[in-house]
Amino acid sequence: MVDLWVDLLPVLLAMMISPARTLAVIILLHTPRSTVTALGYVAGMVSAMMVQGALFGAAMSLVGLTDDTRADDLAVFLAALFVIGGLVLLVGAFKIATAPAAGGGSLASLLDRLEHIDPSGAFKIGFGWLFASPKQWVFVLTAVAIVVEADLRTIGSLANFALFTILVQAVYFVVIAGYAAARQRVEPALDNVFGWIKANLRTAAIGLFSTFGVIFLIKGLTSLG
Repeated sequence: MVDLWVDLLPVLLAMMISPARTLAVIILLHTPRSTVTALGYVAGMVSAMMVQGALFGAAMSLVGLTDDTRADDLAVFLAALFVIGGLVLLVGAFKIATAPAAGGGSLASLLDRLEHIDPSGAFKIGFGWLFASPKQWVFVLTAVAIVVEADLRTIGSLANFALFTILVQAVYFVVIAGYAAARQRVEPALDNVFGWIKANLRTAAIGLFSTFGVIFLIKGLTSLG
């Protein structure tokens, strides 16, 4: 079990640390129905990951990768996923670095929309944000493959993936709970975090994408070797 979570850790961190989604949560905490709306957004992301995980689990079972006799094939498949994930992240870092500095494109438009959204709309955006992202599909597939490789019982595999899904959003649950319990004390700190992330979003995204891209590539290539 420890080995499972050691293997899941880089994927967990890569999915957990997202400047853009953090900005979205803070914006939603400034809407009229703050905590409910922010929780709806996070619940949408959790739901998207669970649906993706179920689809990948069923697909891997269908092609036989969950069979004990396919352990070597699964190991190669998982190593290839880390390489693909690393390349996706590095390409993403390159695109951000070479994009025009001015303007925010679709991300800026999305963040603007969040200021006037209700809980059901927040759920749809949270679900759609992850469900429409190729990078997230690669990450979820990698997490599912790691859980399958651990060769647990079905209930154990489901429980561990569900825990992984919750942990990806754990920081947001903590932030929302803190805001609900002590808004006056938490709000100034969130405003400072929002200002810093917004001012440094480009640099932070490039740094995170590049760092995890290299980690994924090294892990994948080492496993293939």
